[in-house]
Amino acid sequence: MSVVKLNEAQQRAVESEDPILCCACPGSGKTRVLIAKVRHILRTHHDPRIVMTTFSRDAAEEMLDRIQKEKGLSREQLSRLTIGTFHSLALRQLKEIGKIGKILSDIETRHLINRALHDTGLEITPDEAEANIARCKADKEFAKAYPELARLTAVYRKHQEATDGQDFTDLLIMANELMSAGKMKPIRATHILADEFQDIDDMQYEWLMHHLGQNPAPCACAVGDDDQSIYGFRRSLGYKGMMDFVAATGAEIITLDTNYRSTSGIIESASKLIAYNTDRVPKNIKSARGDGPAPKVIPLGKDDSQAMRIVHLLDKVCAKNGVPEPLPNREPYRFGVRAGQVAVLSRTNAGLHEIESVFINNRVPYMRTGRSFWDAPVLQVYLAILQSLIHKDGMGLEIGLRWARISDAQIRQLTEIAGGSIWNFIDPMEPVPLPGTGSAELESMVRLGRGWTTKLTGKGAEAGAQGPIYGVASWMSRVMTKTCGEDDDGNAIQERGRREVRDLDRLEAARDALADARGPLATRIRRVQEGDGAEIPRVILSTFHASKGLEWDHVYLIDCYGGVVPKVSELCSEAEVAEERRVFYVAMTRARDELTIFTRTDKPNSEFLVDSELWFGKTQSQSNDQKEQVMQ
Repeated sequence: MSVVKLNEAQQRAVESEDPILCCACPGSGKTRVLIAKVRHILRTHHDPRIVMTTFSRDAAEEMLDRIQKEKGLSREQLSRLTIGTFHSLALRQLKEIGKIGKILSDIETRHLINRALHDTGLEITPDEAEANIARCKADKEFAKAYPELARLTAVYRKHQEATDGQDFTDLLIMANELMSAGKMKPIRATHILADEFQDIDDMQYEWLMHHLGQNPAPCACAVGDDDQSIYGFRRSLGYKGMMDFVAATGAEIITLDTNYRSTSGIIESASKLIAYNTDRVPKNIKSARGDGPAPKVIPLGKDDSQAMRIVHLLDKVCAKNGVPEPLPNREPYRFGVRAGQVAVLSRTNAGLHEIESVFINNRVPYMRTGRSFWDAPVLQVYLAILQSLIHKDGMGLEIGLRWARISDAQIRQLTEIAGGSIWNFIDPMEPVPLPGTGSAELESMVRLGRGWTTKLTGKGAEAGAQGPIYGVASWMSRVMTKTCGEDDDGNAIQERGRREVRDLDRLEAARDALADARGPLATRIRRVQEGDGAEIPRVILSTFHASKGLEWDHVYLIDCYGGVVPKVSELCSEAEVAEERRVFYVAMTRARDELTIFTRTDKPNSEFLVDSELWFGKTQSQSNDQKEQVMQ
């Protein structure tokens, strides 16, 4: 067995030889259980074959890395384990029978989705569009019922066909069709483990059932939490899918009801909230950490600044931290932040805009997590230059020079002089001499670039990454500082200046994220782009949805009043309210030590604060009394 001590429920889940649904509450150690179960199967079964599904490539790699570090497992035993996302496993099957062509990357798929949204004028988010396109592809009846979404899908498919590529949804549809027709075999398995089962959709469920239909049938273990099913817009099946699994396999339900993350005050309030949902597995969650304070509710009046209140609270929380080094010519930060220390969470991205603006003006080190952070143009330039250094090509350097306002004509001329690639100017082995250009930005990039490439190739892969990470950021910072406030036509100077200040903050956060990551430069870039911000030494600004799976010592939930929490219309269904309740439950259970919730006295009460018995809509004078107590 694993050297890690397991509680009674965890031990039952690990050692069970029958199908089980492991209902894992927040912070209950589900990853530990999955690793221990893999270890148990490999050590106690003859000729086992384990297939484990995850919901992201990063999660699959992390799981595999942790299993490989388990003592007592041989290379031969580990070869009996296959871990991947549903899409990557379907891709593996299709490759084996030669049924695969060009695969669109996530970036390429998102680009085509954005183009389809632009062409159709449909006002939904790219995430919602991606989910609905997938559903229209898989479900003809759904497409008939929603003609606008069907049109979006048709436009997307037209753009997709022009690339001659397949997206991940196509892979899963094709795999299911071939298995249904008997033209492709499921992956051989004696045991199938499915993580985050509450997030599974119809296509993934069908793929899983094909594999559980093998003869002999594999032993199945599904791990998830119906109370954390928050992706209804992605068609996740949640509680229904979990109960369908139990009905199909006869699985025993084992509840992991001990929370190792949060103190009892937070757990008790969150449990009172989620108990109002009816379609769920009953649970009695307890905190392994014992007593702790209940969440604080801070009521704000119309003229109170929520953002500045958070800044003043952070002054105390972060007072003893070291302060990170700013980029050249920048004001020092107000304080430092430890990784995993603080997060500010909002139901919507729009709610974070004011917080971000105040943080910038007060030099609070922060980072917005999610896809939008790394999609910022300044960070795309930063990563493009670093990628050029890794791959020894000139494309990223050209992108950097165009960003630094070097004309396209001059770049073309320099490319010809360099023999077809600007990389040749910084080649550490035989650099092409740079002719006089009169451009300080260009000449400094080439001069410094030779040093970056030397450091990247002259030391160990990990140690050599630091030089380019800091060097490229410093070069870009100097370019931005020099051009901050300028405009080609002399217009909109103040607006451009504000934009550049925000870009400098983004660049500092990206630099520190890469510097703190591990491995060669290429590995670091991939990890931070796929990551969720948990390892960044910044105050994390995120949405309730994006915070799932993460945790911090101190969590601040903002704008918790009626109309925002829950974010539903007056004509909404009970199912929509139930999902919103799960979203708020997820946000509450991100906190380890302290949870602070901001509401408004001039706005409608949030029913969720009433459900959790934290706030009952006091009078203005009573609210002021509570504010005084909180500030003390």
